[in-house]
Amino acid sequence: MKIFFTASQRGKKQFGNTYKKIQSVIAKSGYTVLEDDIFSEEPEDLYRALESGDHKKQTEFYNKKIETLQKADLCIFEASTHSLSIGFVIQKALEFNKPTIVLYLTDYKPLFFSGVDNDKLILQEYDEKNFEKQLGSAIQDALHLREKRFNFFISPGLLSYLEHTSKKEGVTKSTFIRNLLLAHRKKFS
Repeated sequence: MKIFFTASQRGKKQFGNTYKKIQSVIAKSGYTVLEDDIFSEEPEDLYRALESGDHKKQTEFYNKKIETLQKADLCIFEASTHSLSIGFVIQKALEFNKPTIVLYLTDYKPLFFSGVDNDKLILQEYDEKNFEKQLGSAIQDALHLREKRFNFFISPGLLSYLEHTSKKEGVTKSTFIRNLLLAHRKKFS
């Protein structure tokens, strides 16, 4: 299983050792940690390059992040450091319908995500003593949230409508159908 793991570059000085421990636990559990810049680049170098105004570098950074997210079976974020960038990437993971674990140290709860109502989001508090157990538990919960493929046949007219409407809404056909099902479940549950 492929896991996307990242955290705030700005939090690397304060929580860098914790980031490494989390990545190590993920790898020791037999999962593949997809490449990310959290360990390969120093925060100062990354931000200097992104803030230089080099649109090509900014676009490459964004596209690489999104591409890596899409390859993942599930996503894990360490969010003890408040970061709009990490928040954005978490939101993208949820839009891609990925099981998403947001880890945070006790006393560093990401309050904004406490208000998110999404079945794929797991907020997991931990401390230095229990993080391995908490992370393992959260991964097991996330495994149960993974997508299951469901194929069905529809008439050409419905397919045409689905393609037109999903394009108009700016979502995939699968996301459009999923949203219809979720709205129906919410209405009748």
